[in-house]
Order: sequence, then C-alpha cells, then structure tokens
Amino acid sequence: MHRTKGGGTPPHSGDRDEMHHAIVAELASVVERVRMSLTRIEQAVACEAANEEPVADNVIVLDDVTPGYAQAEAVLRECDAGLSLALRLLTSDDTAGEAGLTPAHWPISA
Repeated sequence: MHRTKGGGTPPHSGDRDEMHHAIVAELASVVERVRMSLTRIEQAVACEAANEEPVADNVIVLDDVTPGYAQAEAVLRECDAGLSLALRLLTSDDTAGEAGLTPAHWPISA
C-alpha cells in the first residue's frame, strides 16, 4: 500500500472526485461573492454620484470615497480574473495543456 507524504493512505478515486467537486463548488462560490461585491461597489458609486450636490467652484470636497471604491474595484477585478482562471483550470478536461495556456502562462503552483 502506498503512503502519502502526510503519512496517510492515498484517497480512493471516489474520494478524490468528491474532493474535486467540493473544491470546484467552493471556488465557484467565492467567484460569485467577488462578483456580488463588484456589483455593490458599482451601485454605491452610482448612488454617490446621483446624490452629489452642486458645489461652488471655489469649494473642495474632501469626503469623496470614490477613489477608495475605485481601488477596491480594481483589486476585486484582478481577483475575479485569477479565480475565474483557477475555476476554468479545475473544470477543464484538458489538464495536460492547462486549458489552452502556453507553459509561460500556466499558473504558478505554491
């Protein structure tokens, strides 16, 4: 019987399939949450823009939170791209070719 690095026995094929499906489902859930956050940020920015009062030319508004939203949105978009790629790689039948990516573009494994 083979032993794994952690000292246990290797999981059965059915166990690996269940684990794979659980990982894919969890990752899909995370992608969905990131996308919901992006939608909420877009709504908050739109709401803030709609609520802005006209300001005189010589007044500076210091409480604008839009730059913070813009930065958060940019980071979440990067997360969405990376997580979506990971999800595609896990659900792709072409694991040998890393879902059509050239070796230079394969994700770096930890």
